[in-house]
Amino acid sequence: MIMRYMANSTESYKYFAFISFQSSDAKQALWLQKAIESYRLPTALQRRDKSLPKRMRPCFCYLNDINLSEELMQELKQRMEQSEYLIVVCSPRSAKSQFVNGGIDYFVNLGRRDRIIPLIVEGLPYSADSQQECYPEALRRHFPKSSDPMQDHQILGVNINEQGAGSKRWKRQRAMLMVIARMLGLQFDNLWNREQQRKRRRSWSVAALITTILIALFATWHFARSVDINLTLSEQAPANTYLPVSHNTHVVLTLQNEQKTLDSLSIGATGHLRNIPRRFIGKQVNCHFSAPNYNTLDSLLTLKTDITLPVSRNADVFGNIHIRLRGYRPSDCIEIAGIPVTPLPDGAVSLNIPLSMQRTAYPVRVNGELQTDSIFMPCGENDIYIISPPLIHF
Repeated sequence: MIMRYMANSTESYKYFAFISFQSSDAKQALWLQKAIESYRLPTALQRRDKSLPKRMRPCFCYLNDINLSEELMQELKQRMEQSEYLIVVCSPRSAKSQFVNGGIDYFVNLGRRDRIIPLIVEGLPYSADSQQECYPEALRRHFPKSSDPMQDHQILGVNINEQGAGSKRWKRQRAMLMVIARMLGLQFDNLWNREQQRKRRRSWSVAALITTILIALFATWHFARSVDINLTLSEQAPANTYLPVSHNTHVVLTLQNEQKTLDSLSIGATGHLRNIPRRFIGKQVNCHFSAPNYNTLDSLLTLKTDITLPVSRNADVFGNIHIRLRGYRPSDCIEIAGIPVTPLPDGAVSLNIPLSMQRTAYPVRVNGELQTDSIFMPCGENDIYIISPPLIHF
């Protein structure tokens, strides 16, 4: 059994409140029960007064808590005896309810007249119009209104439809806090101000949470979305315009387990690698480059939206000459690409031309005379060059 002990009192109760209402007002009664039971008293008030409860539950509302097949009235009287407060849901309908009126009389007879709290959901209290009167006859009888202010013992109700600005939800919240303030003997303004502070803190927390989520979503979107990489192949050292530029290039970027390929990009031109996840920007990736007549490149590079990849020619392709000469005499002076050469006894000639002087074909001179044919590159070690026309020696 759940028991609660009042400050400065030895009385104990199972319920904080008994909510009495007419069946047509059940919606408002059940809302009030849920609102009170789910409300958590501000921590600052609990620290200041240790007797205050954290939550005000349970509250008794018979449509929720009792089986109608039982002997209802006897059960309700027992529950009323176990309740510290009686909350009367007041409307023109409940004002005429025999059950509501009987409950008020029974609660007053228990000696708890000062613990009755009217909650006005419709109509007016102490009204001259019987159609508008919301207070049950028993309530007006125990709390009569007099024309003499000194003899006036009327009871002040909490109006759920309080006049003034504010939404329906805002007015309901105020009404619920007024009921709680009366039950706990607290100043309503104190409770209301603290509740507003708590709501502001909650709003700030929610706003901060939403901001954090939006930032996280933006960051996720930003780093997940794809970008295009501009890649330029730049030839190292001064370009030799006498040599052919390769168009059959092959570039591969390896991003974790995925490869992005760019083919047939001319040296000196810019191509585009599409749909690269942004999360790889600023990270090191493997890069492979290959092309005819150029050195193969395998390296790590830092990925950026604009990349210049330095490439270099293979100087051996057009620079290494390996031939065999026929039709010459040992006494002949032979020049290839303007460089004097001396063939081996078998006519083999090996010559390395610097990259800046390389051509696709090299002239041959014998004894200062230009030969009709040139050496066309690239050539292999078994290429044979026959000096033509044969020199005639006298």
